[in-house]
Amino acid sequence: MSEGLPPITPAQVVDAAVRLTVRHGIDGWTVRALAQDLGVAQAVVYHHVGDRQQVVYAVASQVVDQIPVPAADRPWREWFGALLADVRKVTLHHPGVARHLVVLGPLAGAGRIVRPGMDVLTAAGFAEDAMMIYNYLSNTALSLIAVEDERNKDPDERMRRARELADLAQDPDEGLSEMGEWLASRAVSIDQLRAADAHNYRFSVERALDGAEARLKVVRKRTARRAVRLERRSTRATGSKLSTKGQE
Repeated sequence: MSEGLPPITPAQVVDAAVRLTVRHGIDGWTVRALAQDLGVAQAVVYHHVGDRQQVVYAVASQVVDQIPVPAADRPWREWFGALLADVRKVTLHHPGVARHLVVLGPLAGAGRIVRPGMDVLTAAGFAEDAMMIYNYLSNTALSLIAVEDERNKDPDERMRRARELADLAQDPDEGLSEMGEWLASRAVSIDQLRAADAHNYRFSVERALDGAEARLKVVRKRTARRAVRLERRSTRATGSKLSTKGQE
């Protein structure tokens, strides 16, 4: 520790940033606010962790560390269903982190989730498509959560907009009449809107998993065709060797 700096650790800086993120969202605090929360000068934050982007990166990494990893013996679809349910639970508690995870991509320490996820997909037969499927599923989930975060920033404005849409749906000229009952049921309260978000998330994740499952069938057929071609080549090669030996 540099001479003259208060007795504080990088972990304490990141922990404080995580607390501020829970209260205000990851974009709702500054390095100055973080330093004030810690009771230190801004220079202390820069010294121990770095600039704001580096602190954000550390916060996102700590949030990812809170996500439980499903048991390795679960089927791939069940494994990802459980993982993505917990991803939503953890990241929604830290507003804005989901968007940063989509933008930043895998973080230091994310291997504790990525590695077993890749193992599950590879064991299921996704072969060289495993990484693309992993990215597809995780980015779909995080993008949905990022949208939820944006919607939750201003509950009053969200309710106003929901009621406005519900009213528009009653006007046949607006072309929303088919959605009228659905929009009206959501516009009852902010809790109803958030319940609708949760339902939409589960539905969308299930459809993403459906897409991955459909792709798995294609990959398995492709793998089977390759195996047949290799077997034929091997058989021809063996036959050619036997024929050569017979001529000798």
